[in-house]
Amino acid sequence: MALPSTSAPLPRFVGRDAICVAGFALLLSSAYFIAKNTSAKLMIAGLVMIVLSDPNLLRERLPRALMAGLAAIGGFAAWTALGLLVNRAAVGPAGEALASFALLALVLLAGRRLLACCGLRFICGALLAAATLSSVLTLVLHLSAGLPFTERLMPLGRAGNPIPAAGGLCVALVAAVALLRDAPRPRSRRLVAWVAGAVLPILVVVGMTQSRGPILAAVITFAAMLLPWRATGSRLFATAMLAWGLITALIVLDPWLRSLICIDALNFCRPSARMQIWTTVVELVGQRPVFGLTPIFRFDDPVLVHAHNGLFGTAMFFGIPAMIAALVLVFAYCRHLEGIDRSLSFFCASMLIFSFGYMGSDLPNPFSFVNMHYFFLWLPIAFGLSWSPGKAADARG
Repeated sequence: MALPSTSAPLPRFVGRDAICVAGFALLLSSAYFIAKNTSAKLMIAGLVMIVLSDPNLLRERLPRALMAGLAAIGGFAAWTALGLLVNRAAVGPAGEALASFALLALVLLAGRRLLACCGLRFICGALLAAATLSSVLTLVLHLSAGLPFTERLMPLGRAGNPIPAAGGLCVALVAAVALLRDAPRPRSRRLVAWVAGAVLPILVVVGMTQSRGPILAAVITFAAMLLPWRATGSRLFATAMLAWGLITALIVLDPWLRSLICIDALNFCRPSARMQIWTTVVELVGQRPVFGLTPIFRFDDPVLVHAHNGLFGTAMFFGIPAMIAALVLVFAYCRHLEGIDRSLSFFCASMLIFSFGYMGSDLPNPFSFVNMHYFFLWLPIAFGLSWSPGKAADARG
């Protein structure tokens, strides 16, 4: 099932569908243009609008895979609550940690509604448009402030940090490839020109963030997207783990690699403290291997900001059993993608590979509070879990 070309007429959204699209617009604009806490609140409001736009969403029988995903989120919430009790966490921070799981359930439901309302083509186009406009405005503000191109750039939006901001922009790059890949042959010149023009400022901004982890994760993802065979099931799981392993290994080899190719310690050649951080993280995992230190744990060392690795961080926060359970669920998700629409499967699989590559250097808590990982990890998962044969036309867009 292919995505329609951008020359096809756009769907008309009326009534409750218009509310859903407005919620999606609020979600995108707050994530890509508005900073910090205000952005987080507006992103949550956008997700709520999307879910509430369909009063029958919770009345109808949800797809079995989506119900399993919601149950898994509930299971992780229960395990975290038990860990918080064992660690004697204060009520306030414990409530905030558990609220993140409620938000993830909201994301899964919003993904279901969004896919049914808008379709993948519209979603990809909207992501690309939002990221492009955000990138252009970021460049204008950066250059108007008199800053050089070599100065590390901070993109607009929720992230407040170049690394997750770059991750959020890379979502749009994957969306662009999905639009081109599934356009009818021969591809129209207008489509190719539109996508190329939209991608250019994103590439410039991602490069100027000097965020090596997301950039390398994107390169690995695009390489995987070009493979002749379909990355699903065990092959997708192996590819995702390989992406994580490659980024992690490059960080381990960072001192040696910099000694070969760098002449200073600036920009892309700046030293990384991740090996020091990971040594401490492994020690902490050994101290609390079952329930972990829970998500409320914070380092008191300015160098050790966070675990800087998705799997190491999951083991540190939630314990080794939770990390193993998470990987088992990811494998089940990869198997699930074998049986869904090919275009949707391609997009979701690509974003999973990128997410695991990204987690080789960052995102210590994949279940953390609302940020850009909602776009490259959780919303694609929601789309993949929401597909059902009866909704095939909706997924087509």
